[in-house]
Amino acid sequence: MNKYTTNYLIKTVLFVFLIMPIVAWGQEPDKDAKPKQWSFEVKPYLLLPYMNGNTAIKGIPVSVDANPGDIFDQLKFGGMLFLEAGTDKWAVNLDLLYMDLEADGTTPLQSRQAEIGVTQLGLAVSGLYNLGSGIEFGLGGRYNNISTDITIAPGEYILPGTDFSMSESWFDPLLIARLNKEFAPDWRFGLWVDAGGFGVGSDFAWQIHPDIGYSFSELFELAFSWRWIGMDYDTGSGTERFAYDMIISGPAFLLSFNF
Repeated sequence: MNKYTTNYLIKTVLFVFLIMPIVAWGQEPDKDAKPKQWSFEVKPYLLLPYMNGNTAIKGIPVSVDANPGDIFDQLKFGGMLFLEAGTDKWAVNLDLLYMDLEADGTTPLQSRQAEIGVTQLGLAVSGLYNLGSGIEFGLGGRYNNISTDITIAPGEYILPGTDFSMSESWFDPLLIARLNKEFAPDWRFGLWVDAGGFGVGSDFAWQIHPDIGYSFSELFELAFSWRWIGMDYDTGSGTERFAYDMIISGPAFLLSFNF
């Protein structure tokens, strides 16, 4: 994913944050609607990701670019579990993300081959308020733990191969917007966007997560989506520098249990 595409996605996130509350603000509330009791949703995910960006371990930078054709050859899989409890006005949720990724890369100075392994754990908690017309807006936070290891192949002449590993944890506050719309009987379109970090943890973190779901019954829904997760985190200097400027994306398959 090139810089143009990345900038376009980020601008889309910010645009949605600005326009969704404004649109919802002008909607007339449904005075006949009856308040609902609490409902619950359990949604396991399966994510097949790829990576694009830059990382630095012990001050050594490596560029990563694993295209979609590499998903099954080079990358492992990721799993997600989304839990939500809500009423007609409020929703609280927890999003657990775990990914075990591998990709090939190169060092910028001598173009030495490198193998990068990333284990990423993300735990997000958020609260959303229903503005009407299927639009929700809220606040949350995501705890990130990333363990990265890099194996650099031997170079020309006497350059040896090397192994580095490093682990970092941080917290990103988030602004969140969500849209859910039925567009045909039993069919639903959803869009989740968030943006955060703002220097508290990451310099900037963002996510775009559109999905299309089909309800087999009031209990079960099957959905397909494509998820983009981006973060730019940098700490330390010299041989203690850790950097993670990465976009992880890929198709996701979701099975929802509603009760």
